[in-house]
Amino acid sequence: MSRKINSREESNTAVYEAYVHHQAALKRFISRFLPNLHDIEDVSQETFLRAFSTEKERQIEQPKSFLFRIAKHIALTQLTRKSRQITDYLEEIDHRDALLKAESAEDEILAEESLGVHCEAVATLPPQCRRVYLMRKVYGMTHKEIAGRLDISVSTVEKHLIKGVEQCDYYVHERNGESVPAAKPLTPKKSKVGGRR
Repeated sequence: MSRKINSREESNTAVYEAYVHHQAALKRFISRFLPNLHDIEDVSQETFLRAFSTEKERQIEQPKSFLFRIAKHIALTQLTRKSRQITDYLEEIDHRDALLKAESAEDEILAEESLGVHCEAVATLPPQCRRVYLMRKVYGMTHKEIAGRLDISVSTVEKHLIKGVEQCDYYVHERNGESVPAAKPLTPKKSKVGGRR
């Protein structure tokens, strides 16, 4: 609201006095319709401004009751508007869900197949490389944490990860009949990696 409620021209009127005296009760009343504090404040101020404008044209016999009647009207109008927005939103979500459900069964099967192929790829990695790969990709451990846990250097962890990612990518592409990346497949070799360097 751009207009200030406590300006001089508005003081000492019946509506102003009633508003100041019953403001807390008025806000509690509005909160029955609108739980959001920002909405309650807006409705409270809008109530005062409407009541004050009306008072300029005619005398208000019972300003407190008048304020509460206006507040109820504004709150119900806002509530109706918000309910309509929620209903529209839910209808839109339902429509989207209906479209998604048609595709979700096929997507689930594809996702499961993809996961299965990836698990197969990880299983082909050499044991130490596989441990490093899983600690990083599944458990989210840092390179430093993995190095400490396996008693190897951080650079060795990085080498294992590069090897693991390349070999898994190669396996997945080959398994899916796709063109294989330029990098050559990394076949498990007897590695001397293991002690800290």
